Amino acid sequence: MFSLRSKAAPASPQGGGLIGAGSPRDSYDALPYLSRCIPQTQPDNLALAAILRGIEPVPVDRASVLELGCASGGNLIPLAATWPGSRFVGIDRSSVQINQGQEFLAQLELSNIDLRVADLMEFSAEPGSFDYILCHGVYSWVPAPVQQRIFELCQRLLSPRGIAYISYNTYPGFYRRQPIIEMMHYHIRGLGLTDPVETVKQARQLLAFLIASTPDSDGTSARLLREEATRLAQVPDSYIFHEHFEADNHPCYFHEFMTLAARHGLQYLDEAVPKAGAVGLPEGTQQSLLQIADDVVRHEQYLDFIRNTSMRSTLLCHQGVPLRDGPNPEALRSLQILCAAAPDKPHELSQDKLRDDSPVRFLSRIGAATMDHPQFKSMLWVLFEQRPCAMSLGELTTRVSAVSGSAVTEDDVLEMAVYGHRTGIVGMHTKSPQVVNRVSERPCASPLSRRQVQVDTAVANQWHLSVNADPLRRVLLPLLDGRRDHGEILADLLIAIEQGRLVVEGPAGSRGTLSASDPQFVEQLRTQHLPRALAACADLGLLIS
Repeated sequence: MFSLRSKAAPASPQGGGLIGAGSPRDSYDALPYLSRCIPQTQPDNLALAAILRGIEPVPVDRASVLELGCASGGNLIPLAATWPGSRFVGIDRSSVQINQGQEFLAQLELSNIDLRVADLMEFSAEPGSFDYILCHGVYSWVPAPVQQRIFELCQRLLSPRGIAYISYNTYPGFYRRQPIIEMMHYHIRGLGLTDPVETVKQARQLLAFLIASTPDSDGTSARLLREEATRLAQVPDSYIFHEHFEADNHPCYFHEFMTLAARHGLQYLDEAVPKAGAVGLPEGTQQSLLQIADDVVRHEQYLDFIRNTSMRSTLLCHQGVPLRDGPNPEALRSLQILCAAAPDKPHELSQDKLRDDSPVRFLSRIGAATMDHPQFKSMLWVLFEQRPCAMSLGELTTRVSAVSGSAVTEDDVLEMAVYGHRTGIVGMHTKSPQVVNRVSERPCASPLSRRQVQVDTAVANQWHLSVNADPLRRVLLPLLDGRRDHGEILADLLIAIEQGRLVVEGPAGSRGTLSASDPQFVEQLRTQHLPRALAACADLGLLIS
């Protein structure tokens, strides 16, 4: 079996400028924040949360969206490409990062997005001019006056049915992270460092020391320290510096956050990241929560205590907007339902295992779930087979009945889908983007992904998820313009190999690289590796019709 590698992609036009008074501009220019898709900020995700609480949101395909702290547009640009009928505005203090985003936009020829250099404290727009406001990775890293300003802008700029997204670090879970943060600060102060790049270099050396100095046999405290050090050792340099070495870093309790939000005329809607609420807690605990928590804020705060929550992605709307305790079933019937979890061992999952009560483990982006209910397992399997396309409720109901061998109603499937969404194993959307799950004769990737892969090691798929660009994919994606058939794609890949843009190494244990003139290799590339690569692009949501 041969392997492929390509020349390293250039540094991506990333950013993440911390906005607001008192924050240094140059740290984000010296060490730009990695700017990519943030799935939970997708306006369609926010719209779904509104529907689940009885609000009729502004349709995402004709909405206005504002992002506070947009960096180089890595999160906002894919949204603008997906929803050409909507309007997108992003602001950031870093001119370097905004310029990077604007340069990339010029290649895409998108006319529905505007990236601006602007200070959050000075930014203004017409009241009620945005249906969705996104603020990710800002709130906890700015001083109190800027936090107040974020709420002021949300209250003033949100449309009547608008939704604001704000992420922030929370106690009590963040207490677990503070010891290692204080260790890194002590280490850096002792060295007298101010340069961001050198600071991160030394911080990584300390992390390596901590990992090596806390053996597995140590107690709970050492284990937690080692786990956090190991986590930080795997994140990008920009995350380490801007998460832990900025002048401001202010975690808070959820109830403190909501007190400030309420003072600015905003109320709690939900969380952007799927959560099960009290599901999974002992029955006695659930009943006790109902007794001691007489409103939603207190209820959520007690859940944070129980689950040691360290971060929230909270959704807010205007006070006075009526909210339901549960979703309106009729409003859910038009939603698109999507695979969000894959069977742990799909090749071992037989029809008999789907139809009996044997447990099956499903893996999602946020964890794992084990299901034994035949109809629920069948629903997850049907969605898995349909990936990355979504299904209507009616189509899904028909397929689940066939696979499970027992008739189910739309209400049954809807109930399972809502539960699955809240536990992170089912996706639900108001709109389905342009995406296909089959490889056509002339496969086509989105213009965005064809451009992104030339400047970054990850690309955005049609569902606003970042997909790794492996060596073959970096060369392959730009070729998928809908004009080349499989033979022409193969010919272009062989040219890339001849030119040295794609290096093909022989099987493990062999020496040297394989040649584009080797008939056996060419046949293997044509019949095995190219079809697999194209099928993977389809599975990952990178192909459009």
